[in-house]
Amino acid sequence: MEKRIRKVAECYTKFGLQHTSKSTACLKHSDRLFKKILFPKETSKLNNASFKGGNIVHDVVQLFVSTNQYETLDDVINSDKIQKEIDSYFPFNDKDKYKFKFIIKNLKATAQNHLSNLAELEAQTFKAEIEYTAWLPNVETYWLMYLDLVGTKNFGDLKNCFGAAKESPLKKPVNKGTAKKLIDNRIDDWVYSNVKVPQRPYFSDVMQIALYKHSCSLPPFLSYASNCDRKLFTENNCDELKQENLDQALKILSMYEVAWQKKLEIADGDVEKLAWLCVPDVSDIKKNTFMWENVPDDLKNKFLGIYGL
Repeated sequence: MEKRIRKVAECYTKFGLQHTSKSTACLKHSDRLFKKILFPKETSKLNNASFKGGNIVHDVVQLFVSTNQYETLDDVINSDKIQKEIDSYFPFNDKDKYKFKFIIKNLKATAQNHLSNLAELEAQTFKAEIEYTAWLPNVETYWLMYLDLVGTKNFGDLKNCFGAAKESPLKKPVNKGTAKKLIDNRIDDWVYSNVKVPQRPYFSDVMQIALYKHSCSLPPFLSYASNCDRKLFTENNCDELKQENLDQALKILSMYEVAWQKKLEIADGDVEKLAWLCVPDVSDIKKNTFMWENVPDDLKNKFLGIYGL
């Protein structure tokens, strides 16, 4: 039988869109409009401590398990590649600056927790950041994905759980008996909250694994790690990662994408019409929620200006 060559539908290409992904499909439609259609160049340059720090943790773990260049985690962390990544980050405010400092301070502990999770799997070799694409029913574009780790026996994703940085100047001189505890959790006038990992995987992550499993037939895993806690989920200890539940999660992810696709079809290449189909929650922008905290005010004003605000 002759293979059908699939093309991205015009409802996508009329807006300059070529593919989708799990993270993109899960965005609020107004956020997706803002990031992917109105200001893709500007928003691609935006960063925050969690995103940059998370990438660095991933890189440390991936380099350690997928190459033979490093004997210890310290060797990876002190490598030119990782140090250049750390030095290249420019925070957007003090809170973001100190959160990043804490993430780097805890880099080895977080990475080690991921490695301890991986040690619970069967011994195997891994490759990192493997690209896959997939077409799913009713979605008229392809899904692009990069798998964190693909081994000879499993594939999976690394999930970092970071705490929050809070300004908390000392009111009294440090007592020698409590100095170590305070120093471990303090940088200058800022403190960091240690967080536990979830006891069940987040559904957003289950949808991601469901998409990956569509392209990679190996048994999946999810590795969650913070600086002080860890948990490895597999289909053996987690119902969410069993195939029947992954199938349902994939249907839900596809539903999210089709809902966006329908709006693209209605707008038919008209950005203004699409904007009115994707009205933002202005309170999110005003409150500087996670999506908006690192967006410059002039970009927010341009976006709101589309709606006469």
